[in-house]
Amino acid sequence: MKIEKPAKFTLVRLLLIPLFMLFMVYDFGLGKDFKYTWPRIISASFFIMAVVSYYIDKKLMGRRGDDTGYWRFLDMVADKLVIFGALIAICFSGYILPSGFYRHFFFWAAVAVMLRELAVIGIGLTDSQLDVKGLFKGGDTFRSTLFKSSNAAQMVWIIVVVLEPVLKDHKLFYDVRLLSLIVTVLAVTLSIYSGLYCVMMYKKHIDFLNED
Repeated sequence: MKIEKPAKFTLVRLLLIPLFMLFMVYDFGLGKDFKYTWPRIISASFFIMAVVSYYIDKKLMGRRGDDTGYWRFLDMVADKLVIFGALIAICFSGYILPSGFYRHFFFWAAVAVMLRELAVIGIGLTDSQLDVKGLFKGGDTFRSTLFKSSNAAQMVWIIVVVLEPVLKDHKLFYDVRLLSLIVTVLAVTLSIYSGLYCVMMYKKHIDFLNED
């Protein structure tokens, strides 16, 4: 089976997932003297590389008009694994999240986003004739913009959570995490709203909603 350029970028994303997860979970002894600056920068760098490959992948697929078949499905899976992997790794990490309120808040925010993603995929799988990828694009400009904004917010959310203590005064922002809180609320709000919008748009494909 010939692997086209877009598919190669999909494979790159899949390979990057365990790399940024490792540095999000373990500091590898790099954080003792620098308040975990280097583990944060390295993990965020791998994640940003995965995000960049995501957008390059989409551009290449759009130019070739190749958005079908096995690689299309793998592309969708890779997109979700990047987000899921980062959220799970951050929750498990002992150095990224401060203890207390924000750790719990981030955990439940991550759960809400992951359940939304699974629900949207599940809507597509309820009907074998339904174009799963079509849930995220099409003639509806509002729907397309909403899902793109939601995906972008999730990616920015993860980057901000990992890097905010590096970019700000560590002592002042370690417990407050104001920017992280704002981005978390935005990402979760867009995720839930776009998920509900998807349910309303495609409820005709869900059998139990149409039962008399």
